[in-house]
Amino acid sequence: MAASGLAPHFRAVEILSEKDREAYARVLRKHGIAPGEFLMVGNSLKSDILPVLGLGGAAAHIPYYLTSAHESVASAAPAGHARFAQLAGLGELPAALARFDSV
Repeated sequence: MAASGLAPHFRAVEILSEKDREAYARVLRKHGIAPGEFLMVGNSLKSDILPVLGLGGAAAHIPYYLTSAHESVASAAPAGHARFAQLAGLGELPAALARFDSV
């Protein structure tokens, strides 16, 4: 984070060994963040997107062409979910944020 120059833009950074609903809930409680105020941007439906949506957060999925078998899920992306966006890249994130703010 320090070498990237991004550190001043973050209040905290959490690295989770297990990314599931309970782990995200624990981190949100620790930092006093309501699930409805949280947005996850990630490339894994299984560990980035579905647990956060299950908590009531928002999620933006940016697929990566390589996905490990561990990260595969039987269900498809939650299309139509009011707090979910499927993006082709980070350049689409500002528009998704504006849409989430209106929900």
